Amino acid sequence: MDISKEKFLQNIYDTVKEWEIKIGYRPEAVQLYYPEESLTELLNVTEEELPRAISEFKEQVQASLGEIHICETKEKGRYCVQISEKGTAYIHENVPEPAFLKAFLSVITSPGKTLEDVEAVFGQFSEKFTINKTENREWSFWFPDGGPDPYVYHVEEDDFGLQYHRFTKEAYNSLFL
Repeated sequence: MDISKEKFLQNIYDTVKEWEIKIGYRPEAVQLYYPEESLTELLNVTEEELPRAISEFKEQVQASLGEIHICETKEKGRYCVQISEKGTAYIHENVPEPAFLKAFLSVITSPGKTLEDVEAVFGQFSEKFTINKTENREWSFWFPDGGPDPYVYHVEEDDFGLQYHRFTKEAYNSLFL
C-alpha cells in the first residue's frame, strides 16, 4: 500500500478497535465521519487530489476490508466512510488490540478516576510523554515520538468524570495551538 494511505488505514483500524474495546465486537458495518481537512491530512493530499486518493484507497483496501464507501455527506466538507461487515470482521480478527488504548479506556470509563490517573497510564507506557494543561481540569496528553500511540488525547475532568477527544497531532495543533 502507498505509504501516504497507510496513515488513513491505521486511523480506521484504531477507530474500530477503540469501539470494540468500549462496546465489544459486533459483526456489522460501521460508519466513520471525517471532516475534509482530516481526510486530506490522513491521505497526504490536497483538496483537489482528494477524489483520486479516495478512489485509489478504496481499491487498495478492498482485498482486506471488502467494498467500502466514502462519500461527502449533505453537510459539505464532511465525509462518511462506511466499512462493511467483512471489513469490521477483518479488523477484529487481524488487528491486535492496542494495549495502551485498552489501559487508557479502562481509566477513562472507571468512576472516580482523575487526570492524574490518566497521567499515570501514560507513564506506564513510556517515560517520554507530554502534557499540555490547557485549562485547570483540561489536559492534553501524547507521546512525542509517536509510540506506543500516535494520537493526542484531550481529556476533561468534571463532576461526572472524565471525557476525552482523540486527535491526530496535526488536527490538535490546528485546534489548540
